[in-house]
Amino acid sequence: MSANATDRVRIEERLVMLVAGIGTWRYDTDNDLFHADELARELFRIDPDAETISREELLHGMSSVSARAFDEFLTAEADFTATQSIVVPIYDAEGEDRFLVARARRLLSRGDGAGQLVGIVMDDTERQHLQVSLVQREAWLQMLVTGVPQSFMYMNKDQRVVFANDVFLKNTGWMDQDVRGKHLSEIHGEEFYVSRKHHIENALHGETVSYEAMGKKGDGMGFFHHEFKPNFDAAGNVIGIFATATDISDRHEIQQQLEKSQADFVRSNKDLEQFAYVASHDLKAPLRAIDVLVQWLREDLKDYNEGDVHENLRLLGQRTARLGRLLDDLLEYSRVGRKVGSIVEVDCATMVEDLVDMMGVPESMSVTIDGQLPVFTTYAAPLEQVLRNLIGNSVKHHPGPTGKVTIACEETDDFYVFSVADDGAGIPQEYAERVFKMFQTLKPRDEVEGSGMGLAIVSRTVEWQGGRVWFEPGPDGRGTVFSFQWAKALPDQEQAEFTEEPQCRVAGKSIS
Repeated sequence: MSANATDRVRIEERLVMLVAGIGTWRYDTDNDLFHADELARELFRIDPDAETISREELLHGMSSVSARAFDEFLTAEADFTATQSIVVPIYDAEGEDRFLVARARRLLSRGDGAGQLVGIVMDDTERQHLQVSLVQREAWLQMLVTGVPQSFMYMNKDQRVVFANDVFLKNTGWMDQDVRGKHLSEIHGEEFYVSRKHHIENALHGETVSYEAMGKKGDGMGFFHHEFKPNFDAAGNVIGIFATATDISDRHEIQQQLEKSQADFVRSNKDLEQFAYVASHDLKAPLRAIDVLVQWLREDLKDYNEGDVHENLRLLGQRTARLGRLLDDLLEYSRVGRKVGSIVEVDCATMVEDLVDMMGVPESMSVTIDGQLPVFTTYAAPLEQVLRNLIGNSVKHHPGPTGKVTIACEETDDFYVFSVADDGAGIPQEYAERVFKMFQTLKPRDEVEGSGMGLAIVSRTVEWQGGRVWFEPGPDGRGTVFSFQWAKALPDQEQAEFTEEPQCRVAGKSIS
């Protein structure tokens, strides 16, 4: 190659290095002189006109720490037959830290090892700051997660631990310096890892995964809520997983106890209902026998008129019938909230008309509908029972042979509010709570027959459905208005059972 061609190649190489931000330098150990090109002089903060300076002048412009480190680098007896590197911090006049990376290799000139160091230098400030930032960020994140009350761990895409907090270390029994870089299978054991592997793989495919499972808790076991959240880079690739495990052992134990209590409650309710049914059936059998005996006595003593025999027989028959009704009502009360029937579309006006016909309301009692009653989907049997008891209560307790009962309904956001109003004697407000209790009547049972269970059944049914029932005086203080809320939304009926259909006719088809 000619001299011109060689010079041209050197110029091109030099241009490439300048574009790349790489300066060249040379240290002559024999003469203790430092040679630098234009870019190297700029980076080392050397006088731009001084192509050659002494080592002492070079070090004079550096901080004491940097000068000492670079001096040792230049004068070291290290094997410079291989390239050596050093990071040189430079503190400039503007008060900003800058970092240079210097690399060098020795060119031997004599057999005693003396000679020249030939090297390059480049500005490494951005990378050094980034590295410091990453270290600080990791330290800050480590400090942050240390205070997190649940177990926290970050793993890379190879499923190796990058860092973990104290809770994770305590639960797994590992030390921080030992756990870093470990694969999950090494930390938790192969069996545990295999059981969770599909969750981890889903997270590595970009899915946030949550599940609950048993896990190690110190020397024992606990129940944890686990969550794997993928960490994405700027291109949308998963580069790691944030893994948390919240100890929910106490909550899990409480939940198990609640489930057991719920199962016991359901079983107890079924046992209670069975008992009520058996008790009703077994107790009503002798009542029917007593009623038959009363009839026989009346027939045998129909010509006997002395004393109060016939009156006593009448009272005995009356009270036997009352006890029979009480047993029926007790059975009905025990079924509230469980024997709820089918979900159907109910035409409430048709339901009321059928109830009046079925109950045999005297023609002297007027039962009317004020305005429009709704048509909606609900459990028909409980609604029918409430309306039947309230209408029957108004008719039965009316003081005169003639009277009026009015049924109406208003709609709110969440409820239909039904009202059953009568023009009877009314109920004093001080009885507002008493009337809804079991076995409570405002008149002696010899005056008005009843078990005292009707309004208690109404109250329990309405409350089961999510509403409430109350009463207030009618217009001008005459009569009583019973009102109750019936929720538009269906109540939760996971435990509901039913063996009978509603007694009245409803519009539409069953949708249960």
